[in-house]
Amino acid sequence: KTPVKCNDKFLVYIYSGITMKKLGLIILLVLSAVNTPVFSKGYEKVDRIVQNYPDSFSDPSHLARLINRDFTLPEEKARAIFTWIALNIEYDINALNTKPERISFSYSTEEEKLFKLQKIQEDLAIRTLRRGKAVCQGYATLFQQVSDLVSLECTIISGSSKTRKNDIGKLPQRNDHAWNAVKINGEWRLIDVTWGAGYSNGNPSKFIPAFNDYFFFTPPDKFFLNHYPEDTAWLFTDDSPEIFADLPLYYSSFKNTDIEVKEPGKGVINTSGKSAIRIVLKNIRKETVSIKFDNEKYAVPVQPKIKNNLRIYDFDYNRRTNTYLTVFINTVSFVTFKIETTN
Repeated sequence: KTPVKCNDKFLVYIYSGITMKKLGLIILLVLSAVNTPVFSKGYEKVDRIVQNYPDSFSDPSHLARLINRDFTLPEEKARAIFTWIALNIEYDINALNTKPERISFSYSTEEEKLFKLQKIQEDLAIRTLRRGKAVCQGYATLFQQVSDLVSLECTIISGSSKTRKNDIGKLPQRNDHAWNAVKINGEWRLIDVTWGAGYSNGNPSKFIPAFNDYFFFTPPDKFFLNHYPEDTAWLFTDDSPEIFADLPLYYSSFKNTDIEVKEPGKGVINTSGKSAIRIVLKNIRKETVSIKFDNEKYAVPVQPKIKNNLRIYDFDYNRRTNTYLTVFINTVSFVTFKIETTN
């Protein structure tokens, strides 16, 4: 399974001649081929209650009213919002082929600007609910609007996503995604409800609902593997754009394991003067590890050398044709590296 490559799409706001671009495209990760929700044990009670809510609402206040009725703890309210949106809002694949939406307005005071911005957000949240479809900005805005109504402090974060092989080695230069942070008991927690809803698959692309709660309260160091915010205050780590660029492409299967890549240290493998590639993984137990170069049809299992808690995999490659190398854990995509050879 690999990330889906899509065309960029923008939502543009114009304020008295000043343009602020908000990208309305989400490049959906391929997450899981399971359509039946698999709920986390920690929030299973919340998820089961929310699963019995109506599958559509005409206004965010109607959803908020049920959540306020059923839950009191802030983390339960946040989970209820996440679960309902992820289960009931479809990613709008067709929106990728339409012209960008342009919204413009003028204002004379800062108060008037904020009022009009709030109205835009409210309208987007209502439209997302009534259509049952959205791109990332709609998902994130709906989450933020319902959070406000249930007394949760929440913000929308825009930034870059790492979802394609050719992102490896590139600095985060484009804002192509939006997600949320919500404050729970004084601590900001990261949420990506768009990626929690499902994935895109097939040619032409089709949205496949697949509930994935890895993107609810994701630890910052794991969230960083595929998200780089425009405002680095929302990183919650000491990482830099250069570190983000150097990362390989991690797939969502990374969420289910404590397996770590110890070698190579970067996403780009320079094979100059070498006849073999080495991959070193930590915390491999009984899992089967396979590799697949981009010009090959099938992944091939590889046997490791064992050193303490490390598994060392050495294998040959074809210098002339190999560009990317993907590692599979139990047949599921785990991580992809880019191969470069300097002559």
